[in-house]
Amino acid sequence: MKTSYKIIAVLVAGLFIAGMAQAQEGRLSLNLNYSINTPTGDFKDFVNKTSYRSWTASLLYGLNDKLSVGFGTGFQDFYQKYPRQVYKLDDGSDISAVVSNSVQAVPLLAQVQYNFIPHAAVQPYVGVGVGGNLILYRQYVGEFSDSKNKFGFAARPEAGVFIPFRKEGPAGITLRADYNYMPVTYGALDGMSNWGAGIGVKFPLQ
Repeated sequence: MKTSYKIIAVLVAGLFIAGMAQAQEGRLSLNLNYSINTPTGDFKDFVNKTSYRSWTASLLYGLNDKLSVGFGTGFQDFYQKYPRQVYKLDDGSDISAVVSNSVQAVPLLAQVQYNFIPHAAVQPYVGVGVGGNLILYRQYVGEFSDSKNKFGFAARPEAGVFIPFRKEGPAGITLRADYNYMPVTYGALDGMSNWGAGIGVKFPLQ
Protein backbone atom coordinates (compact mmCIF):
# COMPACT_ATOMS: atom_id res chain seq x y z
CA MET A 1 0.00 0.00 0.00
CA LYS A 2 2.90 2.39 0.66
CA THR A 3 3.89 2.14 -3.01
CA SER A 4 0.39 3.05 -4.16
CA TYR A 5 0.26 6.13 -1.93
CA LYS A 6 3.63 7.30 -3.25
CA ILE A 7 2.29 6.97 -6.80
CA ILE A 8 -0.78 9.02 -5.85
CA ALA A 9 1.34 11.77 -4.30
CA VAL A 10 3.52 12.02 -7.42
CA LEU A 11 0.49 12.19 -9.72
CA VAL A 12 -1.23 14.91 -7.69
CA ALA A 13 1.98 16.92 -7.51
CA GLY A 14 2.33 16.55 -11.29
CA LEU A 15 -1.17 17.89 -11.83
CA PHE A 16 -0.49 21.01 -9.79
CA ILE A 17 2.90 21.63 -11.38
CA ALA A 18 1.45 21.23 -14.89
CA GLY A 19 -1.39 23.55 -13.98
CA MET A 20 0.90 26.30 -12.73
CA ALA A 21 3.14 25.97 -15.79
CA GLN A 22 0.25 26.37 -18.26
CA ALA A 23 -2.04 28.73 -16.34
CA GLN A 24 -1.18 31.71 -18.51
CA GLU A 25 -1.87 29.91 -21.80
CA GLY A 26 -5.66 29.62 -21.50
CA ARG A 27 -8.62 28.60 -19.43
CA LEU A 28 -7.22 25.87 -17.24
CA SER A 29 -9.21 24.27 -14.43
CA LEU A 30 -8.67 21.55 -11.85
CA ASN A 31 -11.45 19.13 -10.84
CA LEU A 32 -11.16 17.14 -7.59
CA ASN A 33 -13.84 14.58 -6.72
CA TYR A 34 -14.53 12.13 -3.94
CA SER A 35 -16.28 9.03 -5.28
CA ILE A 36 -17.82 5.71 -4.31
CA ASN A 37 -17.52 2.73 -6.64
CA THR A 38 -19.53 -0.48 -6.99
CA PRO A 39 -18.12 -3.59 -8.74
CA THR A 40 -19.98 -4.96 -11.77
CA GLY A 41 -19.90 -8.20 -13.78
CA ASP A 42 -17.19 -10.74 -12.99
CA PHE A 43 -15.40 -8.25 -10.74
CA LYS A 44 -18.08 -9.02 -8.11
CA ASP A 45 -16.62 -12.54 -7.82
CA PHE A 46 -13.39 -10.99 -6.52
CA VAL A 47 -14.87 -8.11 -4.48
CA ASN A 48 -18.59 -7.49 -4.20
CA LYS A 49 -18.58 -4.64 -1.67
CA THR A 50 -18.93 -0.98 -2.64
CA SER A 51 -15.73 1.00 -2.09
CA TYR A 52 -15.80 4.34 -0.26
CA ARG A 53 -12.07 4.94 -0.68
CA SER A 54 -11.79 6.48 -4.14
CA TRP A 55 -11.18 9.85 -5.76
CA THR A 56 -10.61 11.38 -9.18
CA ALA A 57 -8.76 14.43 -10.41
CA SER A 58 -8.64 16.05 -13.82
CA LEU A 59 -6.79 18.98 -15.35
CA LEU A 60 -8.84 20.43 -18.21
CA TYR A 61 -8.04 23.11 -20.76
CA GLY A 62 -11.03 24.95 -22.25
CA LEU A 63 -10.81 25.18 -26.03
CA ASN A 64 -14.02 27.23 -25.90
CA ASP A 65 -16.88 27.68 -23.41
CA LYS A 66 -18.27 24.19 -24.16
CA LEU A 67 -15.37 21.89 -25.07
CA SER A 68 -12.43 21.02 -22.82
CA VAL A 69 -9.57 18.55 -23.14
CA GLY A 70 -6.99 17.39 -20.66
CA PHE A 71 -5.66 14.67 -18.39
CA GLY A 72 -7.33 12.65 -15.63
CA THR A 73 -6.12 10.43 -12.83
CA GLY A 74 -7.34 9.23 -9.44
CA PHE A 75 -7.36 6.24 -7.13
CA GLN A 76 -9.71 3.30 -6.54
CA ASP A 77 -9.29 0.94 -3.60
CA PHE A 78 -11.25 -2.33 -3.26
CA TYR A 79 -10.84 -4.80 -0.41
CA GLN A 80 -12.80 -7.75 0.94
CA LYS A 81 -12.12 -10.54 3.41
CA TYR A 82 -14.02 -13.82 3.03
CA PRO A 83 -14.74 -16.17 5.97
CA ARG A 84 -12.79 -19.36 6.47
CA GLN A 85 -13.66 -22.21 4.13
CA VAL A 86 -11.92 -24.96 2.14
CA TYR A 87 -10.09 -23.87 -1.03
CA LYS A 88 -8.29 -25.96 -3.64
CA LEU A 89 -4.72 -24.92 -4.44
CA ASP A 90 -3.03 -25.10 -7.85
CA ASP A 91 -1.27 -28.35 -6.92
CA GLY A 92 -4.63 -30.05 -6.23
CA SER A 93 -4.40 -29.99 -2.43
CA ASP A 94 -7.04 -28.45 -0.19
CA ILE A 95 -6.59 -25.75 2.41
CA SER A 96 -8.92 -24.31 5.03
CA ALA A 97 -8.20 -20.61 5.13
CA VAL A 98 -9.45 -17.03 5.28
CA VAL A 99 -9.14 -15.27 1.92
CA SER A 100 -8.43 -11.56 1.57
CA ASN A 101 -8.70 -9.86 -1.83
CA SER A 102 -7.25 -6.41 -2.38
CA VAL A 103 -6.88 -4.44 -5.61
CA GLN A 104 -6.16 -0.80 -6.37
CA ALA A 105 -6.22 1.14 -9.63
CA VAL A 106 -4.53 4.40 -10.60
CA PRO A 107 -5.98 5.65 -13.93
CA LEU A 108 -3.98 7.71 -16.45
CA LEU A 109 -6.47 9.03 -18.98
CA ALA A 110 -6.69 11.51 -21.85
CA GLN A 111 -10.01 13.31 -21.34
CA VAL A 112 -12.59 15.23 -23.35
CA GLN A 113 -15.53 17.04 -21.73
CA TYR A 114 -18.52 18.83 -23.28
CA ASN A 115 -20.63 21.37 -21.36
CA PHE A 116 -24.14 21.70 -22.81
CA ILE A 117 -25.18 25.01 -21.14
CA PRO A 118 -22.00 26.85 -20.08
CA HIS A 119 -23.71 30.00 -18.73
CA ALA A 120 -26.58 28.41 -16.80
CA ALA A 121 -26.99 28.11 -13.02
CA VAL A 122 -26.86 24.30 -13.42
CA GLN A 123 -24.64 23.10 -16.26
CA PRO A 124 -25.00 19.47 -17.45
CA TYR A 125 -21.98 17.90 -19.12
CA VAL A 126 -20.70 14.63 -20.54
CA GLY A 127 -17.16 13.41 -20.93
CA VAL A 128 -14.95 10.46 -21.69
CA GLY A 129 -11.46 9.42 -20.69
CA VAL A 130 -9.34 6.80 -22.48
CA GLY A 131 -5.96 5.44 -21.48
CA GLY A 132 -4.73 2.92 -18.95
CA ASN A 133 -4.71 1.87 -15.31
CA LEU A 134 -1.87 0.89 -13.04
CA ILE A 135 -3.32 -2.15 -11.21
CA LEU A 136 -1.98 -3.33 -7.84
CA TYR A 137 -3.28 -6.88 -7.21
CA ARG A 138 -3.02 -8.71 -3.89
CA GLN A 139 -4.64 -11.96 -2.74
CA TYR A 140 -3.98 -13.75 0.55
CA VAL A 141 -5.11 -17.37 1.10
CA GLY A 142 -4.10 -18.20 4.66
CA GLU A 143 -0.30 -18.03 4.72
CA PHE A 144 -0.07 -18.05 0.92
CA SER A 145 -0.06 -14.81 -1.02
CA ASP A 146 -0.06 -13.71 -4.64
CA SER A 147 0.69 -10.18 -5.82
CA LYS A 148 1.33 -8.40 -9.08
CA ASN A 149 1.46 -4.86 -10.44
CA LYS A 150 0.44 -4.46 -14.06
CA PHE A 151 -0.80 -1.86 -16.55
CA GLY A 152 -3.99 -2.33 -18.53
CA PHE A 153 -6.45 -0.54 -20.80
CA ALA A 154 -9.10 1.73 -19.27
CA ALA A 155 -12.01 3.88 -20.45
CA ARG A 156 -14.26 6.10 -18.35
CA PRO A 157 -17.42 7.69 -19.82
CA GLU A 158 -19.09 10.09 -17.40
CA ALA A 159 -22.00 12.51 -17.04
CA GLY A 160 -22.73 15.14 -14.45
CA VAL A 161 -23.60 18.71 -13.60
CA PHE A 162 -21.48 21.72 -12.68
CA ILE A 163 -23.04 24.25 -10.28
CA PRO A 164 -21.01 27.50 -10.09
CA PHE A 165 -20.68 29.27 -6.74
CA ARG A 166 -21.75 32.51 -8.43
CA LYS A 167 -23.48 33.32 -11.69
CA GLU A 168 -21.22 32.35 -14.64
CA GLY A 169 -18.33 31.86 -12.20
CA PRO A 170 -15.43 29.51 -13.02
CA ALA A 171 -15.48 27.72 -9.65
CA GLY A 172 -18.21 25.53 -8.24
CA ILE A 173 -19.46 22.09 -7.22
CA THR A 174 -19.61 19.05 -9.49
CA LEU A 175 -21.92 16.05 -9.18
CA ARG A 176 -21.01 13.15 -11.43
CA ALA A 177 -21.55 9.50 -12.32
CA ASP A 178 -19.26 7.32 -14.43
CA TYR A 179 -18.57 3.82 -15.65
CA ASN A 180 -15.00 2.57 -15.31
CA TYR A 181 -14.22 -0.07 -17.94
CA MET A 182 -11.15 -2.09 -16.91
CA PRO A 183 -10.74 -5.46 -18.70
CA VAL A 184 -7.71 -6.52 -16.63
CA THR A 185 -7.23 -10.25 -15.92
CA TYR A 186 -4.83 -11.83 -13.46
CA GLY A 187 -5.15 -14.68 -10.96
CA ALA A 188 -8.64 -14.64 -9.45
CA LEU A 189 -9.35 -11.22 -10.97
CA ASP A 190 -11.37 -11.31 -14.20
CA GLY A 191 -12.12 -7.69 -15.01
CA MET A 192 -12.30 -4.68 -12.71
CA SER A 193 -15.16 -2.67 -14.23
CA ASN A 194 -17.30 -0.65 -11.83
CA TRP A 195 -19.89 2.10 -11.53
CA GLY A 196 -18.92 5.30 -9.75
CA ALA A 197 -20.63 8.40 -8.38
CA GLY A 198 -19.15 11.38 -6.64
CA ILE A 199 -19.09 14.99 -5.57
CA GLY A 200 -16.30 17.49 -5.90
CA VAL A 201 -15.11 20.97 -6.69
CA LYS A 202 -13.88 22.68 -9.82
CA PHE A 203 -11.73 25.80 -9.73
CA PRO A 204 -9.56 27.75 -12.17
CA LEU A 205 -5.77 27.73 -12.07
CA GLN A 206 -5.35 31.27 -13.40
